[in-house]
Amino acid sequence: MWSNVISELLIGFAKLFLHPFVYLFFIAALFSGYLRVKRERKHFSTRIFNVSFEWKTSLLYGLSLGAILSVVSLLVGISIPFEMVTLISTITIICTITLQFRWMSPAYTIGLALIAIPLLNKGVSSLSILENVVPKDMNGMLSAVTILLSLLLLAEGVLVQRNAANYTSPLFVESKRGKRVGAHEANKLWIVPLFLLIPNGTIMSDFAWWPILSLGDSGYSILCVPFGIGFYQLIKGMVPKESIKLVGKQIVTLSLLICIGGVVSYFVGFVAFVTVALAIVGREAISYIHKNRDFNTPSYFTSKAVGLIVLGILPNSVADKMDIHVGESITKVNGQSVSTVDEFYNALQINRAYCKVEVIDFNAEIRITQCAVYEGEHHELGFIFPEEETKYSGEVG
Repeated sequence: MWSNVISELLIGFAKLFLHPFVYLFFIAALFSGYLRVKRERKHFSTRIFNVSFEWKTSLLYGLSLGAILSVVSLLVGISIPFEMVTLISTITIICTITLQFRWMSPAYTIGLALIAIPLLNKGVSSLSILENVVPKDMNGMLSAVTILLSLLLLAEGVLVQRNAANYTSPLFVESKRGKRVGAHEANKLWIVPLFLLIPNGTIMSDFAWWPILSLGDSGYSILCVPFGIGFYQLIKGMVPKESIKLVGKQIVTLSLLICIGGVVSYFVGFVAFVTVALAIVGREAISYIHKNRDFNTPSYFTSKAVGLIVLGILPNSVADKMDIHVGESITKVNGQSVSTVDEFYNALQINRAYCKVEVIDFNAEIRITQCAVYEGEHHELGFIFPEEETKYSGEVG
């Protein structure tokens, strides 16, 4: 058995590179990066992150999490028919091509796939191509699909907390009062390769407990499926990192509820439908609650009476080396109080070779940070402030 398993793992991994999403992931991430750079140049007259920023900051996280969850998937014995994998992949590819990362939560892609099956079944007789995306035994796979959904939702929650929260892009938006304010955007796409059991293969189990979530006893093959997980959030009323982490925690909580529902559905089949519906409604509720709260919260990145709030920081700049974070406020530069960009720039001229900055952190505590300034450095040390934009057009970006 073990020689067959190892052989199937290698073959299944090789087939990963035959999946079109593997290549679409890079194309979509690069094009998304191109649109972001175009927006940054319009709003700030400079590029903040390069075009490859999106995929370089997400690839390793998705691959690592996929490897961990693959162990769980194989141990539990999640068996999914190939037609179901094809249907989910088709929906994922459509969302990727249209750059609709916000709809690439597993709650939507897998939920939509299950909703679509009864409708597609009606068209199989007249359109034979649908046979490749319509599973033959829907009832038999429900518990396995629900557990798979919980694993991928868990992956989404972890990726949002650990990755999306740390890599956001600044921009300018229009507030409810028509005022120009700063905001941050998280627009992420991850590729999470997951090893799954596919029915009707050469592996025959010697253990009565494996696979637990099966579709039959005819043997299995192993396939590495590249699942796409996307996330989008616009934040203007909070520190972006904290807001996104909160969303991630709520998604993890939702994934645990879905996992419980998946286990129960193994014994009571119809619970799977209720659980999948809960995943879709719950995921949409999380997005709506945070969007509504942000809309009704005063803008965080706007001009203050005292100090300059940091909207963004250019990578590898003096500001980056000074370990000043987005959302903190600069109150003094070289001993001079500052509340406008002009005052900040004038204070820098006091000592062109050295910069001493007084910062108020997220706990309202003051700290002092300082750094040498070399010739050729960015004239404002790499800081981006809310009033720095000069050609704002009122678009969200």
